[in-house]
Amino acid sequence: QERVLHAPAAGVLHVVQDIGSVVQKGQLIAEITTADGSVVRVEATLTGIIRGMIRDGFPVTEGFKIADIDPRQEELANCFTISDKARCIAGSVLELVCAYANRV
Repeated sequence: QERVLHAPAAGVLHVVQDIGSVVQKGQLIAEITTADGSVVRVEATLTGIIRGMIRDGFPVTEGFKIADIDPRQEELANCFTISDKARCIAGSVLELVCAYANRV
């Protein structure tokens, strides 16, 4: 998928653009420093908003999912909220934990 960015090389990720940043296709959003010290550029695959990014300094393997870009500029406010799907999963987990805690 064009919206999901994967690490082009193994190494340590260095974030250039943070979550919520509006980026243009081809713009540098991160760099990966490999074991031999070379730096590999990670560029935006489309114009949009960075909705997700692995934290700065995180070691990644080649192909590891590192970022999500949403082409819908009106979704900026949603970069910092919990999605309906995540809220539903969290609610289910909470119910299970409460049921287990009350059983013990």
